Amino acid sequence: MSSLSIITDRIQIDAPIDFVWEVLTDVEKYGEWNPFTSQARTDFKIGSPAHLLVRMWPGKFRITERICAFEKPRLLAWSRKFGTSWLLFVVREQRLEPVSDTSCTYHNVDLLNGVLSQFVSLFFGGYIRRGFSDVGTALKLRAETLYRERKN
Repeated sequence: MSSLSIITDRIQIDAPIDFVWEVLTDVEKYGEWNPFTSQARTDFKIGSPAHLLVRMWPGKFRITERICAFEKPRLLAWSRKFGTSWLLFVVREQRLEPVSDTSCTYHNVDLLNGVLSQFVSLFFGGYIRRGFSDVGTALKLRAETLYRERKN
C-alpha cells in the first residue's frame, strides 16, 4: 500500500503555545480567520465527528472527518476514509511546538495512505499544501493580533 506525506513549512508565531492552541481549537470562530476551513463543529473527543466546510477546488464542500488526536497544546488531528481504508485514508495533523515562553511554531502534516494516495498527491498535493499554508499564515496573524490586544 502506498503512503505519502504533504508537509507545510513551520511558521513561527509570536504568542505562547497555550494561547495559540486556544485560537486553533476555537472552531466556532474559524469563519473569522480560517481561509481553508470556514466552518467547523466538533467536541474534540477521539472518534467524534468533525463537521467541516472546506475550500476545495472548485468551491466549498461540507465534509465529515473523525477526531483521531487531541493532545493539548501540541496536536490536533482528524481523519477520513474515502471508500475503504485501502483505497484512501487521510490524516491531517496540525502541530504546535514551543520555541520559547512567548512563541511557538505551527505546521500541518497530511498523511495519505492507500492506492489512491499517489494520485491525490500528484493532482491535489500543491493545492493542499497551499491551503494548509494559508491556514498557518492566518493563524499567525490571528493569534499574534489577539495576543497583543490581550497584553495591552
